[in-house]
Formats: sequence, C-alpha cells, structure tokens
Amino acid sequence: MFQIAQKFTLIGLALMVSACGATFDYDALRQQNGEGSSFSAELGRAYKKFAISEHDDMVDLIDGAHFGEKAQQAFANQAVAPEKVADWWLTKDQQETFKGARERLVHILDRHAKNQLPKVAAAAQLNFDCWIEQREENWQLDDIAKCRSGFYGAVERLEEMAALASSRYLPVANKAHFIPARQTLISPRSAFETRTYTLHFSFDEAVIGKVGKDQIDHVIEAYRAGAPVAILLAGHADRAGKKPYNLNLSRQRSEAVRRALIERGIPVQMIAAQAFGESRPKVATADGFKEPANRRVEITVGPAPAL
Repeated sequence: MFQIAQKFTLIGLALMVSACGATFDYDALRQQNGEGSSFSAELGRAYKKFAISEHDDMVDLIDGAHFGEKAQQAFANQAVAPEKVADWWLTKDQQETFKGARERLVHILDRHAKNQLPKVAAAAQLNFDCWIEQREENWQLDDIAKCRSGFYGAVERLEEMAALASSRYLPVANKAHFIPARQTLISPRSAFETRTYTLHFSFDEAVIGKVGKDQIDHVIEAYRAGAPVAILLAGHADRAGKKPYNLNLSRQRSEAVRRALIERGIPVQMIAAQAFGESRPKVATADGFKEPANRRVEITVGPAPAL
C-alpha cells in the first residue's frame, strides 16, 4: 500500500478504500493502450497491466488505483517518477537497499535509456515500483523475488548498452576476460529502433546452426536498414557442467556470433561481446540440469546514446 500517512489511519481506512479504489475508473483504463513504442507509452502499458492485476487478482483497490493513475499519467505523456522510498513502510536496511536501487535506476534512465531501450527502461521502473510495493506488504515472497529480479535484469541490460556506447572494452563475467570492440563506437547515422535476437546452441557446442544463421540474417538486415551503431552480444550457458567451463563455453558462443557478423560485413568496431556463463539463466534450473533455452547468445542491436 502506498503513502504511509494514509495507510494505517484506522478511522479513515474504509473511506480511503472507497475514495482511492472504488471510484477509480478501471473500465476507462482498460480502454487505454498508448500509441507507438515511446517510453511513455511502454511505461503506461506496464503500469496498466500491474494496476489491473492488483485490482482483479489481489483485490488491492488502493494500490490498484495508485498505479492506475500512474498509467494514465504516462499515457498522457506526463513525467512519471519511480516510487519515493520515504513513502513506503520499510525497515532501515530495506530503505537503504531501495535508495541505492532507485539512484541506480534514475541514473541510467537519465543516460538516454528511455529513448534507446524504451520497453526495457519501462520494465526497470515498473519492476522497481512492484518490488517496493511487494516488499512493504512482505507476504508474497515469490512476487517480491520476481519483481526484484525483473528490476535488476532490466537495469543491467540498460547499463550494458550504455557501457557499449561509451567504452572500447566491455567486461565479461567476473571481470576476468575482455572481448574488445576495437574502436570507439561512432554516432548514429539515422534513427533506429532497438531490436533483440536470440541464437540457441546445441548442448556443449558453440557452433551456429541453421536457425541461428537465419537469426544472423535478420541482424544483417537490421544493420543495413537502420544503420545501428552498437551490437551487443551476451553469451550464456546452462547449468550442466562446472562454472568455469560454462563461462568459457558462453564466451566461445559469443565469439562465434561475433565472427559470423564480421564475416557478413559488420565492421568490427560496431560489435562488443560479453559472456556470463550460467549466471543469467533464461529458465531457472537446478545445478547440473540441461536446459536448451539457456544455451544462447542474445543480440541487442541499436543506436548508442549521444554521450
């Protein structure tokens, strides 16, 4: 529930539920969907989905109305800020955690992330708000973990894209290895909407298969159509095998894709690669489990921020 001062007023609680929740026009919200793929539109859709879930699934009229109002503000192209930590009932340690997370979020959003990866930026903000709301309620542990994971995953992706734009080198997992992007990335030649692609690999292999080659074709088409200035590769492995081996395997997969792109004419300075081993699974599994969805290289193609 939002706003500490409003929350535990015993006399006014019932009135607050009626005023804040029952009178909010959810039917109107359901009809709104925003236009295009701008940050405001993506943020509005994210808040809309969360607000309706709070109302329909959780019967939380107060938070549903609160986040519904944020959705409407976003759809109206109004500035919508992440939740203020002071407005939520948290322990001192929790406050410090959320203050740091919010500062990190605001910093990356201010570094052109809203324009470069609007959907990911919107997911980062929504998941922060979801995380702080769920943490205050503190009883749906799975939802707390899901929102927290969604927040950090989105923020890390935004930070990776910003690092690609501002550095000649990108650190791979555990900062022990580097794959160079040999020249500083140039400025965008034209507007381009960021796109993502995923190549999957057979077990214990770093060879690009037929489906993967088709994905490479899509990346080449995107490059030729929109002149992106940044291609970020992130290699991954499943949890079958030891961590050092999987880190190296994910690096080999990322490097295989990098070579394939260079062979198809993408300038080497446009590409940077990272490897994460088994540390960022698409599908959570037990240690030692073979999971095809986790054997992958994720490709992010898009313009670099004007730094």
